[in-house]
Formats: sequence, C-alpha cells, structure tokens
Amino acid sequence: MTETNQTKRIQELKKERGVSIFLRLSFIILVIGVLWSWTAKSLHNSVIDEEQRSQNLHNFLKKIIPDPTRETGNWSEALPWLSEIIFDQKGIFAGLMTFGLATTAIWISATLAFLVLPMAARNLASNIPLGIEVSDSKISSAFWKLVNKISRLGFLFTRSLPEYVLGFLLLSILGPDPWALVLALAIHNVGILGRLGSEIIENNKLSTPKLFIAHGSSRINTFTYAMVPETFSRMLIYYFYRWETCVRESTVLGMLGIASLGFLINDAKAGRDFDKMIALILMGSIIVILGDLFSYWIRKKLRLEQA
Repeated sequence: MTETNQTKRIQELKKERGVSIFLRLSFIILVIGVLWSWTAKSLHNSVIDEEQRSQNLHNFLKKIIPDPTRETGNWSEALPWLSEIIFDQKGIFAGLMTFGLATTAIWISATLAFLVLPMAARNLASNIPLGIEVSDSKISSAFWKLVNKISRLGFLFTRSLPEYVLGFLLLSILGPDPWALVLALAIHNVGILGRLGSEIIENNKLSTPKLFIAHGSSRINTFTYAMVPETFSRMLIYYFYRWETCVRESTVLGMLGIASLGFLINDAKAGRDFDKMIALILMGSIIVILGDLFSYWIRKKLRLEQA
C-alpha cells in the first residue's frame, strides 16, 4: 500500500468511526470543571496572606538545611548530625520497623488473596471453566456464581476500607501494638491484590490451563500448576507495587503512635525540626528505592529462567 493510499484509508476510517456522545460530554464537563477551579475565588481564599506564605516558604527552605551546615556552611559537618539521627535517635530502628510493618502486611494480604483467587476469577469459578463444560447442572452453575460473587464482593469491601481509619479503629481495640497497623494494611491490600490477581487470571489466554481442564484436572490444580507459573511474573509486579505503597502508608500510619518513621517524622514536625523531618522522609524513600531495585532483580532472574 502506497503512502497516498494509507493516508486516504486513514481518513476513511476517521469518517467511519463511531462518535461517543458520552465521551465528548465528559470532556466538556472536565474542561468546565478545570476552568471553574482556576477562577473560583472561594477555592483560593486563605487565612494567611501572600506575604506571610512567602515568609513561611523562606523559613522552611532555610530550616531544611542540616543544623550544623546552616550555621557554618560546611556540608561535611552534616555527616555526624545524620549519623546521630540514624543511630543515636533510633532512625535505623524506625526504618526497620517501617520495613517490617509493610513486609508483614503484604505477605499476609498476598497469601490471603492468592488463596481466594481461584474463586474470584470468573473464568475459573464457573461450571464451564475456561470455556470447557465440566457440568451442566443448574445447581453447580448457581453454586459457582454464588462463590464468585461472594469472593469479589469480599475483595471490593476490603479495598474500600481506608488504611488510616482501619489503623485508628484497630489501635483503639488492640492498643499501641504494631499488629494493629499490620492488619490495617493487610485488610486493605488483600482486596486490591485480589482484584488485580483475578484480572490477570481472567486475561490468561494461553492453552496450557485449558488442556489441564480438558484432561480432568480440578480448578485448584489448574490454577496452581498451569496458571500461576505462567502469570507469576506479572503478579510479582503488583505485589511489589503494593509493598511500596505499604511502606509509604506505614510511614503515615506511624503518626498514630507506633514507633515507625512516621512517628519520628511527626515528632520532628511538632518540634519544627524540618531538617530532621526531611532526613527521615528520605530514609523512607531509600527503602522504597531499594525494594524497587530488588523487585527488578527478581523479575529479571525469572525472565532469564523462563527463557
């Protein structure tokens, strides 16, 4: 096909394409909303005038410089100060606590989600799994529909519960115990991982799982021995993604009173030690970066082994 014919064909396809009134209307509403948010004076009123905000920004930028460097201008003097935060002021302990909260929570949620996945995936929880009829019983069909709906509803309910609210409620029940934050993170993430995992299973179009079902294998065996090996790398991406989110959330939840990075950040903010607060925030970022590098290394190893 010549370039002229390609251009002509593209123009014909543009004329033949359907027009979505809903999409265009949504775009118009979005534009109107953006314009209104920029022009509505009620959204921009503040009890602090512009001069005071500028002064606050200047003070903040000045105070985030490490205290010894702020006085002398020598950045090498910040190293003993940083070492004191990490070791003497329990920064390393708070970082390990944050890492432990996130890791324990994601292990719990990933395990629970993994166990429920075969019942939440619509192409498995059916009397015709993967399009292969194994039973024509109406009772069997109704049973699998009920199991699938309950599983998906459970995932929907748990991911709709905010971690911070769950953490607050569990702390009021269990007291200042790290397990309250672990459970808050795990309950929320089991719904997210369950939804993402079930979509991976439903979008699996490979033939191996169908061969398992066709030869009389159960849904659990098909899921465990055919689907998981083929989709594990993609699942791992989501697990590490939610682990990174758990690290950030456990930092925030630490402000409820558990001695994680969030607790020390909140304490530094209360004392207006913005330099210390930034150092602790960067510690949390380093944990996430190291976790992402570890995730990349594992996925690379898996791709090499599959090749």
